[in-house]
Amino acid sequence: MHAKDQTVPLLSGSKTLVVAIFFLLVVLISRCSREKAAPDMNVPSNARDIVHQKYPSAEISKMMVLEHGKVYQLSFRFHGTNYQSVVNNSGILTTTRQTDEQIPESLLAQLDTLAIRGGRISNHRIVESYYADNAVEEDVFDYELNGHKYVLTFDAYRVALRPYQQASYRTKSIEDLPEKIQQYINSRNRPNPDFVNSLNNLNDQSKQYIIKNNELTFMECRVNILPDGSKNHEITVNYLGATALSGMLFDGDGDLIFVPQFNRIKQFKQNFDTLLWVSNLTTSEINYFRDLFAGQSQLFGFNLDGQQNFDNSFRSEFENFKSYQFDLYNYKRERWSLHYNAQKALVNFSYSSQ
Repeated sequence: MHAKDQTVPLLSGSKTLVVAIFFLLVVLISRCSREKAAPDMNVPSNARDIVHQKYPSAEISKMMVLEHGKVYQLSFRFHGTNYQSVVNNSGILTTTRQTDEQIPESLLAQLDTLAIRGGRISNHRIVESYYADNAVEEDVFDYELNGHKYVLTFDAYRVALRPYQQASYRTKSIEDLPEKIQQYINSRNRPNPDFVNSLNNLNDQSKQYIIKNNELTFMECRVNILPDGSKNHEITVNYLGATALSGMLFDGDGDLIFVPQFNRIKQFKQNFDTLLWVSNLTTSEINYFRDLFAGQSQLFGFNLDGQQNFDNSFRSEFENFKSYQFDLYNYKRERWSLHYNAQKALVNFSYSSQ
């Protein structure tokens, strides 16, 4: 069983998973930005030096500017193997290494039991990320299902899918991001006492606990290079010093296209000890999305009828910007997380097994 091409068979008698709708969704996502990761041989020497420090005999064949003056992608061969590193001005963020290792039998066995079974696995690579204190390795594959490609990741605990992309990297430095995104977050990196005092669900003691905290504090960003060369930025922020919120999505031009659940703070009880998990969707919104999900075969078994799925369906609002987020589980605890903009168009999604 070779790593480069493996089909995961359908279970006998099971329903074929139809994901044609996601072809349109991936196209929509890939149009988030027209900013290209342009080929550029004028990458500064310090970026090449950073690669050679870790891979002394690397034969660099291609370089690209991902963020002008900030982030670069270098492709090279090292000891006969193809590598690709993303670096910023101070070090390596991510390195991808192609591998001929066999697809783990444990992955094949796990896929055979999941709602996403039936796809073809190829292009096994090892992605090593350095944004944390210690390097973290991840097995990554291309996964093609009904003719459409996704990125599949696998570890001992779960299988995950996300929209197909050329590459991705994470950074903990806000300086690596476009100026417009930096400006958006930094302008809110200050206390917002008027908003805190408006939270009638909190008592005075709880308000005083957060009133001096900055509204938004940058934590990290995942940057995705999409199939057409455009980019999007998934930001994680600390909100009022009270909670970390991930998935704040900006396109490559720095325009906001999705906000996570900022207004959950209005569902805390007086002293932050209990959060009410109650959907805030209107009846018309519920009916719209229930009908939308019912018409998508890939969501068979994932719907809004169960109480847990209903309670995890939420309209997110921040400064008059509106989004919708749904975390839909089936009876096996597999999950589709679906993110829609104010116009109810899907802008991001992910799948994960338990």
